[in-house]
Amino acid sequence: MFVAQPQIEELAGGSSVGELLSAPELTSLTLLAGDAARVVRSVRVIADLRELRALDADEVAVVAPAVSALAQGHQFDVVLRDTAATGAAAVVLTGVDADTVEPTARRIADRCALALLVAPPGAEPTRLVVAVARVLSGDTAAALARVDAARRLIATADTAEAVLAAAAEALATEVAVRAPGHAEPAALVEVDGVADGYVTATVPEQARAAWVVAARTVVQLAADAYARAVARSRRTDLAPIHDRGRLLGELLLAPEPERAPLVARARALGLAVDGWHQVLRFELSSSRTDAAAADGAPDRSEAVGNSALDTVLADGGPDAADSWHGTRIGGDVLLVRTTGTRPGPSAARVAHRAATAALAAARDRFPGLVIRCGIGGVYRRAEGLRTSATDARAALAATRQSTPPRDIIAIDALGLNRMLVEWYASDTTRASVDDMLAPLAELGAQAAEDAIRTLQSYLDHQSSPAKAAKDLNVHPQTIAYRLRKITAMLHLDLNDAEQRLALQLACRAWLMR
Repeated sequence: MFVAQPQIEELAGGSSVGELLSAPELTSLTLLAGDAARVVRSVRVIADLRELRALDADEVAVVAPAVSALAQGHQFDVVLRDTAATGAAAVVLTGVDADTVEPTARRIADRCALALLVAPPGAEPTRLVVAVARVLSGDTAAALARVDAARRLIATADTAEAVLAAAAEALATEVAVRAPGHAEPAALVEVDGVADGYVTATVPEQARAAWVVAARTVVQLAADAYARAVARSRRTDLAPIHDRGRLLGELLLAPEPERAPLVARARALGLAVDGWHQVLRFELSSSRTDAAAADGAPDRSEAVGNSALDTVLADGGPDAADSWHGTRIGGDVLLVRTTGTRPGPSAARVAHRAATAALAAARDRFPGLVIRCGIGGVYRRAEGLRTSATDARAALAATRQSTPPRDIIAIDALGLNRMLVEWYASDTTRASVDDMLAPLAELGAQAAEDAIRTLQSYLDHQSSPAKAAKDLNVHPQTIAYRLRKITAMLHLDLNDAEQRLALQLACRAWLMR
């Protein structure tokens, strides 16, 4: 949805670093290095060293104590150079002694004309931000009131939703966990070290610069409190659900001799392991335009898994906590619906609705994320759980193979492929397929896929190199070259009807994994 961005009042002429240091509330700051004549037009609190690389031109960064403690060594020198490249005016370290700031950092600040300052022990970053804002803009009384109100309200909030409501009340605007738009104040939420979206404030029409300064501080306070509330909730109210989810994950991966004790543990935890199961499997990847992924953002599967589980629990009614569980296998997220009685014809509708809601929640939180879902069938007991998971993996592969690619595919919609999936669900069959195609698999992931797709297309088109070339959009000679290489590696005769059939089935099964 397109939202018109409001105009944000610019801080007119700004003030120099020297003028800031002459203000009564800022005289305790010490200029260690850099240019006191640098012009300052905005200020923000920094709660992560990486945020220094995203400062605006002529901006002052007040670095939180926990982050300032990391401002040492070669890594900080690199960050300081990157900060200077943004055009930022100054960096203020808090909670550290001036003597701990290394000479190399001071030399970089001098060379780049970046003012490097240290606050006295006990100085609070929020108060420093407000003091700087007061110098930069005469209209800071409202900003100070908003920040103080936000601190009081957030301190009394006992849930994640209450934290957002407190921040919204203080800023008199909408505050939500969503991806920020252009020029919107936002702060990253990290739950137990994993990125879990952003607390973002909607900028009101005709917002003044002092409001923006206050909003940047308030969203950071809110993001920290929101992360603590979410972590606390997951460790208490949702702990039994997550325990059961992890146990389901172990059941899916365990070899046959180890399944019996896991089933016994599941029964002890109150999980209807002997009931009916349906698995939804989500595959995550980042689009090429996803800047956060390009910068090496943390693995998002845990955040997406938590978001998916929260969504289905919220939408599923009072019994959802007993029927829905989440787990992860590799980089994929799995939702498992478990019921004591057979769910009947409504199962497909419930699963599709849950998949749609989970996809929407993940994309709202991570707009650059490409995510698809495969839905397995409904089966009984622990063996049925594994069968449904195999179904879901095959359906997920079908989302990639469909033209155009589809976001959600249920195994029941695959028609004849369903027979192939059931055949491939056998451990013996999977082992045979792996053995048959092992020489191609050793070529590496991409080369193996190219070779197996070539072989499948050739066999699907009645051994016609011309039709296979048209299907794969390559030259017929390329098909011929690949086939000579493939047959030599597999030591198989493509003129033998039984070997052709075995290869055709093996190729289709391999591409479903």
